[in-house]
Amino acid sequence: MGTTYRFISDPGEPSEVLGWFRSLPAPPNEVSSEHGVTLYFKDVGPLSFAPDGSFDPKGSPVATVLLPQVRRGVLWTVGEVQFLPTPIRTLFPELHKVSSTFSKWLRGFECIYSNEKSENLFAYHLEGTVKNFDSPIYAFQTGLRALQSGRYFVGGNDNSHMLETLCRALKLRGTVCAGA
Repeated sequence: MGTTYRFISDPGEPSEVLGWFRSLPAPPNEVSSEHGVTLYFKDVGPLSFAPDGSFDPKGSPVATVLLPQVRRGVLWTVGEVQFLPTPIRTLFPELHKVSSTFSKWLRGFECIYSNEKSENLFAYHLEGTVKNFDSPIYAFQTGLRALQSGRYFVGGNDNSHMLETLCRALKLRGTVCAGA
């Protein structure tokens, strides 16, 4: 199943999350993808492959960083860090330590949404599937400023139909989305 951490920050600014990983004593190799970066911790172990030759992220010492993006001109996606190996503590104890240390660092920022909190002051600005996940959302300063200025946030996997429906609702609130 893996472990997922979520955050908000300005998509136009350098990533604090990637900066954190780059500052590790043994920084991971970074491989860019469509929505972010895959981090390979080569010092922790080798990559694993399935019998058909495809990459096995659950058996490899990797994490993915899904960076915040701008959608429809006015919506920002919530960023995610996913530690994919399962069970991480058994397979890669060193990677589990990195995940735990990252979690402690991230918890140093303001938690702006959690399913465990009865009151979430910024829930109004979280739309689409953002509130459907268990992991809390932490805000870096750029994300917190965006929330305070009325920016709306959506899930990175929210499809175009969901975004279109949301944009019609946001228009009633005075926020106009750009075309698809």
